[in-house]
Amino acid sequence: MANKTKGNKFPLLIYRRWARMLRLPSLLIAVTSGVAWWFAPAQAELAENDWAFIVIGLIGALIFCYSLLARQAAYVQCLPSYVRIRTPFMSVALSYQRILQVRPIEFHTQLPMSDMKRTQRRLLKPFLGRTVVLLELRRFPVSERRLRLGLPWHMFAREVTGFVLVVGDWMALSQQIGVFSDRWMMRRQARQRPQFGQLR
Repeated sequence: MANKTKGNKFPLLIYRRWARMLRLPSLLIAVTSGVAWWFAPAQAELAENDWAFIVIGLIGALIFCYSLLARQAAYVQCLPSYVRIRTPFMSVALSYQRILQVRPIEFHTQLPMSDMKRTQRRLLKPFLGRTVVLLELRRFPVSERRLRLGLPWHMFAREVTGFVLVVGDWMALSQQIGVFSDRWMMRRQARQRPQFGQLR
């Protein structure tokens, strides 16, 4: 860790679960649509709309491919000057100067349990009792409205400005954010320190 210029990639677990939930249904849609398109010419009532099977099959295939890629495309990683939050739809860079504190919380405390829809509960249920990382910020790097276009609602902290990060090893992520933040601060102080013989 002492000589690493990049931290580990900590997968965002909810994205992985979401990808798994999409995988089988999308594959079945693609296969079923392909079979229907293949046999459509033999059925007069289907032949006229065989293009619809192609469209549906392509959509199913695209979702299936996305579910495979999303597993690797959603993670948190510390870099020398910032923390990167990467998702399939957005990449957010958070400079260490923006970070107020990093602390563990119980995931369920950040969710509106009584207002959650059934599909939301199903997606998040395995993580409700988990300890996760709350990354509290001075301010967001861009407007919150813009961030919410590319990030899921459950990643936003409820009572403070910041992000809720559901990863496998919250302690390791918290430690790495602390280490990289300290290094960044030391480099900043070294640049600001007057050189020997330089007038103040």
